[in-house]
Order: sequence, then C-alpha cells, then structure tokens
Amino acid sequence: MRKSMLVAGLFPFVVALVLAAPAVAQQNQYSIQVPFPFHVDGRALPAGEYAVRIVSAGAVQILGVDHNASATFGSHRVNRSSAAPQDAGLVLHRYGQQYFLSQVWFGGGSQGYELTVSSTEREVARQIASADTVLRAAE
Repeated sequence: MRKSMLVAGLFPFVVALVLAAPAVAQQNQYSIQVPFPFHVDGRALPAGEYAVRIVSAGAVQILGVDHNASATFGSHRVNRSSAAPQDAGLVLHRYGQQYFLSQVWFGGGSQGYELTVSSTEREVARQIASADTVLRAAE
C-alpha cells in the first residue's frame, strides 16, 4: 500500500519530466548554414548546413545536413555577458582564409560552450599575425 502511494505520488512528476523533455531538446539544438569550410577540433568540415546540438554534458555535435561531415567534441561551458546578443550561433576565428570554431551558443539564455584551441589553429595563428572573430547566427 505504501509503495503504491509512493508510485502514485511520483507519477505526476514523471509525466511532467517526459513532457518537458522535448521543449528542453528544442532549446538545445538548431540548424545553421556555414558558407565556408571550417575546422572543428582538428577536423576540416566543408561549407553547408549543419545541425548543432548538445549530446551530453560538455559534449556538442555538429552534423552535416546536406553532406556526411560531422564532429562531436568536448568543450567547457561558458556564460554570456548580459550585453551580448542572446541568439544561437557559432563563433569562429578567421586567419586569412581559414576558419576555426571557437564557441557554440544556444538561444534562449546564456548557455554556451567553448572549444580548446587546437594545435592546427595554434600553428596557423603563429603564421598569420592577426585574427578576426566572425559570428554567424542561426536562422
């Protein structure tokens, strides 16, 4: 009897959690068009449309929608300042004609992830004195 009361008491919370999961998932994924080839965690990805999503705590996946290119990478979470735009998007560093993913932001809040600078990016940065930061917001 006591066990059935406990189960009956937990049931509304389980239902609420299951119903809330799709809403949370929608905030943690989006599609973005990247008009140039770019590097992610040591991998070169072609220009195209990508689905960006959080796959687990500290892990983000970028999956090509119109091609088979993808990258899943670990990153650490960062907070956006209150003055920064709240749109989802990618922050890339540009060195000459090469682009390197630096941060991934998700809309509806200040949730973002920052990648560790790869050895390839460090090498390119040594060769090219200046870097631009490019923000491409999701549609």
